[in-house]
Amino acid sequence: MAEKVAVDLLECAARLHVGKEVSDEEFDAVYGQKERAVSFRHWTPVSVACRAARLLTEMGATRILDVGAGVGKFCIVGALTTTADYCGVERRGNLVEIARSAAVRFGVSRASFTHANIVDFNSAPFDGFYIYNPFEEHLGNDPLPIDDTVEPSRDRYRTYVASTAAKLMRAPVGTAVVTFNGLGGPMPDRYRRVRTEHLFSAELELWVKKADAKIISRGACADSHRPSARP
Repeated sequence: MAEKVAVDLLECAARLHVGKEVSDEEFDAVYGQKERAVSFRHWTPVSVACRAARLLTEMGATRILDVGAGVGKFCIVGALTTTADYCGVERRGNLVEIARSAAVRFGVSRASFTHANIVDFNSAPFDGFYIYNPFEEHLGNDPLPIDDTVEPSRDRYRTYVASTAAKLMRAPVGTAVVTFNGLGGPMPDRYRRVRTEHLFSAELELWVKKADAKIISRGACADSHRPSARP
């Protein structure tokens, strides 16, 4: 059973803000015993969240969506370590309230949380996405589930993965995505993997949406027939 430790959360926030290390045990002190007990299984480790946020912002992302935000750990860490704005969408209302409370206790203003299903959520305003294989619990093989509110359903699993992929397909060229332990299905066409790192026995991958090759080809061909500006 996880034991709660006495931690100054604002001091942890200050350390993260200046690039110093904070352990998961220290960070997770903001949560209750139930949330701490499943942290290693379901919530993004602090070091992974720092790295993922950095990769996204280095690609120019300024508004980042966490798909299946849980208790808000990634968004809070990202807001403390970068200058981007973060939003977490989470279908469990109780976890949304926990995430909001944690953000307040860490003194974070650039992390917000929305109670919604990703299928119905408008992802258009975002130029960066973080995805920590959020739909796996619907496969029903989790030895340590978050709670008992999810009925195993492969159809629902496929629907959520397909909906997320469709939203990424509609995103503009240049959109950056970081997956940790995958999306749950293949990334959409035109997303190119530009970096892979192995952390906590899983792959942290950075993807960027590229322009269609045919469009680039046509544009290059057109440019080649433009008259030279030189005398």
